[in-house]
Amino acid sequence: MAASLPHVSRRRADVAYIAALAVAVTVLALLGVIQLRIDKLGADDFSRIWTGSRAFLSGADPYDATTWAETAVRVGADPGDTAVYLYPPWVVLALLPLGVLQVRVASVLWTVTGLVAAVVAVRALLRTYLPELDLAHGLVGLMLVISAPATVTLLTGQWTFFFVATLAAIVLCLRARRPTAAGLLMVVFLFKPPLFVFTSAALAVRALWPRGADPRTGRRFALVALGAGIATVTVSWLIVPSWWPAWLEHVAAVQLAIEPVTLQTLLIRLVGPSGGWIAAPVLLVMVAAALQFDPRGDGWLPVWFALSSVGVVYSNTYDLLLLVVPLVLAAGASDSRWRASLVIVVGAVLLIIVMWYLHTTDARGYAAGVALLVFVVITAALWPERRRSRSASPPS
Repeated sequence: MAASLPHVSRRRADVAYIAALAVAVTVLALLGVIQLRIDKLGADDFSRIWTGSRAFLSGADPYDATTWAETAVRVGADPGDTAVYLYPPWVVLALLPLGVLQVRVASVLWTVTGLVAAVVAVRALLRTYLPELDLAHGLVGLMLVISAPATVTLLTGQWTFFFVATLAAIVLCLRARRPTAAGLLMVVFLFKPPLFVFTSAALAVRALWPRGADPRTGRRFALVALGAGIATVTVSWLIVPSWWPAWLEHVAAVQLAIEPVTLQTLLIRLVGPSGGWIAAPVLLVMVAAALQFDPRGDGWLPVWFALSSVGVVYSNTYDLLLLVVPLVLAAGASDSRWRASLVIVVGAVLLIIVMWYLHTTDARGYAAGVALLVFVVITAALWPERRRSRSASPPS
């Protein structure tokens, strides 16, 4: 347990984490990434996210296909490649405080807040699950800032820092027997539901599994998550009823021009057009492997979280930063210090070195292979403990 560790051990791990973050930020500054981020303020993905709230505050309808392009330009942003606002109305309402601000100011606040939230939440996750493994703290700090998914998140102003922070916070809240807080945090998954299909299912199964550690806590978590989700969608729909079916027709049903980072894309790249047909049976094999783990054990969540990044129907390279959370949980679930270290090292190599290679060689179509390899590594590392239902202690 973290509380029983000597103070010096926890301080050493914190130093490794903070030093890694400092090195990563310094490298980004030296390479001009931070300056590039400043130059892109107001002309990035965040500006398109912000536009819906800004338009709503100005009295315009973000889901009117006849006026959306003109509205977006009028409020100072690129309308993007969709005929209406890119996200559902609960995103519009959630970001209203940012919509009040000018886009460049809002973008700075969004980026800094997201990065700080991820850094704080992942530090708490590391101190809970890997309190003695200094190597893990250092490498995870690097992954969180200087990996290709992290850097692309920083440059584009995407959601991923917030998603990493939310996923880590849900795990920590459930561990601390705070089901109401964890359930409310699940609402964040509604902002990009495809990323969290298997994640949500895994959390629900664990919460409702018979003979769990605390059935009442699990039921409360599931009921709060379900109730909060339904309330969010219902209230948003009542406030902005015009979003449906305009959003379905002009966003959900439109094939985006960018190549998605999915298992299907990877297999098509590897074996040709027939690879798309192989994706389904490969995913079923992975699901079968994940089902071998006891939902009450510490191996359940990291395996299914990793599977969520592999089995997603649409994602981008920056979304792979979510793999940091299952990597930490998997290392913490292992009884072997060697296997725990191996999981973190392999994850760092894949997210930092391999992902940067794929980006610089314009081979992003293979990026789903990184998620697939992380799932394989996590599953293999935890396979000997798949039927263990008790909570794992820190690796020793």
